[in-house]
This record gives sequence, C-alpha cells and structure tokens, in this order.
Amino acid sequence: MKNILRELNDTISARGSLVVARDGMLVAAEVNEGVDVERLSALGAALVTEVGDSLRAAGIHEFSHVEVAAEHGKVVLAEAGPIYLMVLVGARLEIGPGSIEIQSAANRLVRAANLAPTD
Repeated sequence: MKNILRELNDTISARGSLVVARDGMLVAAEVNEGVDVERLSALGAALVTEVGDSLRAAGIHEFSHVEVAAEHGKVVLAEAGPIYLMVLVGARLEIGPGSIEIQSAANRLVRAANLAPTD
C-alpha cells in the first residue's frame, strides 16, 4: 500500500496520502516531512464518520468521493472498497485531472486489499 501512496504523491505532488478504514482507523500513510500524520488521520476519521452519518440520514448509504477545500489546500477522500484513500493536496491542484490519478490509486488499493492476507 505504501508504494501506491508514494507513487500517487509523486504523480500529483500531494503533501501526503493515507488509507483509513471505514471506522476511521489508520491503515497506512505516506506523508511529507512536516505533515502531522496523527492529525491528518483524525481528520480522515472525522470525515468518514460525519459525512457518512449525514449522508445516511439523508437516505444515501455510502459515498464514493468527498473533497474539502480550504485556502491553502484540499483534502480528497475516495472510497477504495473496504477502505478510504485520503489525499492532502495544494490549493492549486486541479481536481479534475488529479481525480483520475486519485481514483486510479484507489482502484489499486482495492486490488491490494483483496490480495492481503486476512487474520
């Protein structure tokens, strides 16, 4: 998984990416120096939980893609089977082309998760 995250970060110049479980638990991370992975993981957990709960309350059972934009960057959360891919990018990344790379990485994570041994 770390190789997929590293390649995605290099391709779209992301400041970091991580994989979180549906319950918000951190699975894997690859972030640039200076990025607080614990804080980013907590944000991912909050987004998965709060967005998911709000959408379910509105009758939408699952989400596949969420983007949160701020003045200095964006957080993109993409469904990847039983997990979510979370990517921290700069404010200047055009999400259209970046979305293709993010979805491609999410698809590779789905395949990797399906091949991973289960306990």
